[in-house]
Amino acid sequence: MGNALFAEGATSNHALPMLFIELFPTWLAALVGVGVLTAIMSTADGLVVSSSQTIANDLYRRTIAPRLKHPPSEAQLDRQVLYISRVATVVILVLCAAIAWAWVDTNVVLIVWIGTGGIMSAFAGSLVFGALWRGVTRAGAYAGLVSGFVSFLVLHARLLDPAWFPPGVLHDVVAWLHLEGVNPFSCSAIAGLTSVVFTIVVSKATRPLPEPHVRALFEGV
Repeated sequence: MGNALFAEGATSNHALPMLFIELFPTWLAALVGVGVLTAIMSTADGLVVSSSQTIANDLYRRTIAPRLKHPPSEAQLDRQVLYISRVATVVILVLCAAIAWAWVDTNVVLIVWIGTGGIMSAFAGSLVFGALWRGVTRAGAYAGLVSGFVSFLVLHARLLDPAWFPPGVLHDVVAWLHLEGVNPFSCSAIAGLTSVVFTIVVSKATRPLPEPHVRALFEGV
């Protein structure tokens, strides 16, 4: 919309600020703009803190540290986690700033959907379908997780080239997938379906979870 409504060189990200400027008095447009920026900053702060704590606590404290040959004491572990959290925060901020700078002219909704679509694709089978069907196994959940994420990555990065295939149905399908690669909505839908299919197929072919464990998950018994 922004490209069509405003001056040459404008992007769709300019549409909302320009709408405020055109419709509201200067003071009100500035106030609304500051409110939007405040909401963005508070959300971004929470995401950065959540990401750094995931790395420091979930990944290091609960997964890596207990498996070390000489596990650190609780006091040492607290200091290590604090240090990792600080470093991870800086790294995440720098990485996010670099991505924002590189894609400054890209529609921000599409950027958000690239991340959201990748997450949805990965967890469509293991998390969403696993909450509805008792037959999901550990191997099926892993298969759905990996297949969904890899499918989204392959589709959105357009790693499939129609030129690799001879004329025919397969060539037409790959050509269509190649065209849809720029659309994160299509990629997430296709990859999510792939995740569900792999979850079902692998779960059917592997050993089911113990029945008491399944009852505890679904019935709380």
